[in-house]
Amino acid sequence: MAEINGRFPAEVAAGRKVLFDSQGETSVAVCEMPLVHAGAAIADTVGFGVVLKKGVRLLCPVTLSNGAGTVSCTLAVGLRNPVTKVAIDATAILAATAINAAQTIQANTGTKLTAGQRYVLDQDAEIYGTVAGAAIPANQVIRIEVPFLGA
Repeated sequence: MAEINGRFPAEVAAGRKVLFDSQGETSVAVCEMPLVHAGAAIADTVGFGVVLKKGVRLLCPVTLSNGAGTVSCTLAVGLRNPVTKVAIDATAILAATAINAAQTIQANTGTKLTAGQRYVLDQDAEIYGTVAGAAIPANQVIRIEVPFLGA
């Protein structure tokens, strides 16, 4: 049987610069709603205050854990510039996902995580959420765990 080179040895064989994002220590960014909050309306954003540094590689699986919420409520999780708050990609980590029923799921639906792609941040980026479908009720528990390979 023949063997083909994976991405790393193929890049080396071609004499191209190789980014060191294929192995190393993984970390997890944990984004949570505060224990006490007033809720959030449709189109509101949630600033989790977690900033990933330039050069970080996003990994799967993303875990979403939440308590019961409002019927039809969804949450998308993306990346934005930590200074200007301008979106880089509003669904980079998690496409709009139902958070109406209590659950803990692996949801690898973000635009930067699907279809086997490799995404390395080209700038510092803050993780944030966007509410859709219906409002998040006061004090709903929400936690998103995002694994990444450090820069």
